[in-house]
Amino acid sequence: MPTTLLTDIAEAKLTAAAGSGTQVAITHIALGDGNGGNYGPGFGQTSLQRELARQPIETRHMVGNNAWRVKAEFDPETPSFFVREMGFFDADGDLIAIWAGNDVVARQTGAITYLVDHVLSFTRVQAGLLIVNAPDDALFDLAVNTGNALANLQLEQLRQGDEIRARHGIY
Repeated sequence: MPTTLLTDIAEAKLTAAAGSGTQVAITHIALGDGNGGNYGPGFGQTSLQRELARQPIETRHMVGNNAWRVKAEFDPETPSFFVREMGFFDADGDLIAIWAGNDVVARQTGAITYLVDHVLSFTRVQAGLLIVNAPDDALFDLAVNTGNALANLQLEQLRQGDEIRARHGIY
């Protein structure tokens, strides 16, 4: 099964950034063909085996304590190749996470919009150290705001119901 690994460089950068006021900004997703074959990724990797396309991350949002979802689109003008590896790079150009595997079912780019919607898990980093400037996904923002508004409305309705029952001696 394909896996996403947080690289050794990422672990070092994220640990060094913790509490220092600096940040590791994951900004780009790259696609590669694995040099024509599947492979198991390694923590020590610093690049894809053969990167063929790179795009900025378009949206991101938290999906857990140490995980966030990233999305990017590769337009139909992207060269045609079979994707066997994905890399997630920071603003310095360092490989932060890599997705690959010996049993990847490769999907082809080119002629269509190739969508990447991927959850990055930072399990190698101590819980609480990961902070994402997110969400910047407008739909996710709307969902969170709507959920908060509905929860507040329900709490107010419950409070009013308790008040009415207490006034009329109904328990």
